[in-house]
Amino acid sequence: MGFLFELLDFPAGSRMTDLWNNTWADEAKSEEIASGHFIHLGDDQHVDVEADFLSSHLPFHVAGFGGTFPDGKPWMFIMQKAPADIAILLRGQEDPHSMLREALDRAMEFNPDALVAEEMSWHHGDLVNIYEDEGVLASAAEKWSVADLLRGLLAQCCGVDLTDIVSGFPDCAFPDTAHACEDDVFSDIFARWVAGLQ
Repeated sequence: MGFLFELLDFPAGSRMTDLWNNTWADEAKSEEIASGHFIHLGDDQHVDVEADFLSSHLPFHVAGFGGTFPDGKPWMFIMQKAPADIAILLRGQEDPHSMLREALDRAMEFNPDALVAEEMSWHHGDLVNIYEDEGVLASAAEKWSVADLLRGLLAQCCGVDLTDIVSGFPDCAFPDTAHACEDDVFSDIFARWVAGLQ
């Protein structure tokens, strides 16, 4: 099923139709924070168009996925990350995640039909704990960057077990299967999902 699917508690009949990965996200240079925002889009909007537009206005964007509810209404989940020290310096110790929230709020001003339904906030250790709860040894994921931890949760939504994602990191998701290898575990999984093979 996948951690994010369970966390967002989709109604039966919801479908995932899109995913995206910002491979240009800045590499971690210090401790980072992350957020995830579950967004309900306007009735006549298209996930791929709105995701492309929204993510282009988010400097901290990492990845995301979207789809439709059983009634056909579109939704998306977008993930961001930022250096914790900069967030604390700019926004204060009380809520460093507010920097990511405000970046999303600014981008959402361009789409008045969209609504943020849920917000998740994580530190690096929180994401490692999620992996541990999903059956991955903490020692196997604790050196991953926040961006890669988020990408791993997205890859899990594509029907690949999180333990297999971690064991294949960083080079290949399907070492025992003939495939056009992308030489990157996440790209392997995303390409397979887009091709309808997963």
